Amino acid sequence: MTINVASGTVLWMLHRRRTTRAIAAVMFAVAVGFAVPLPAFWTGLITGPMAVLLGHVFVIPALAVVVALIPCELSTGRAAWTPREQKVAPVRAALERIALRWPTLLALLLTFGKIVDPDIAPAWVLVILGSEYLIIGAARKQFRNRRLLVVYVAGAVAYAALALASTFTEPGVAGVLIGVGWILHAVWDGLLYRANVVVWRWFAEACAVFDIVVGVSAIAAVVIATA
Repeated sequence: MTINVASGTVLWMLHRRRTTRAIAAVMFAVAVGFAVPLPAFWTGLITGPMAVLLGHVFVIPALAVVVALIPCELSTGRAAWTPREQKVAPVRAALERIALRWPTLLALLLTFGKIVDPDIAPAWVLVILGSEYLIIGAARKQFRNRRLLVVYVAGAVAYAALALASTFTEPGVAGVLIGVGWILHAVWDGLLYRANVVVWRWFAEACAVFDIVVGVSAIAAVVIATA
């Protein structure tokens, strides 16, 4: 859990252009927070899940101390490089480039379980998949163009129909239909990413990767089951 939290935090801080000292301080705080419950876990006083939960709790005051010690380096705005930091080490420069793709990394982290152990997402989730952009776009007032609104309503209806078809067909076919539905949604995500409309670009990027993994996982699960 410490590695998971620290890895994501490092990438985000690199994306926000935090100083190396600030990143190291935050990583130390995360490590300390998760280390506090370990003695109680080792002695059998608490369970593993409880240790993880308490670790999340103790991380908060640990991070508060770090923010109090170096507030300027952890302000809410995006940090700017200082002249000294412009001569950044090659490793940090590479990590900075990777951090720019944080939505992709986040999606891969969220779908890691499906990568190592493919399964089929429930059919009803397709209803959410088809309507999410209609809801987000409406909330962001992106449908002033009525033709665009009609397209998204049609998409929501199509995914609802796909969910219905997947529910009332045999499992193998249903798995393929569900997988194809997710993969086609990734194409939809890609178009939104390029056009920069309806949803935020980072959201479209993350969803595209997420959808591809879930879709391929569903089809892979069918292949494995029938092999």
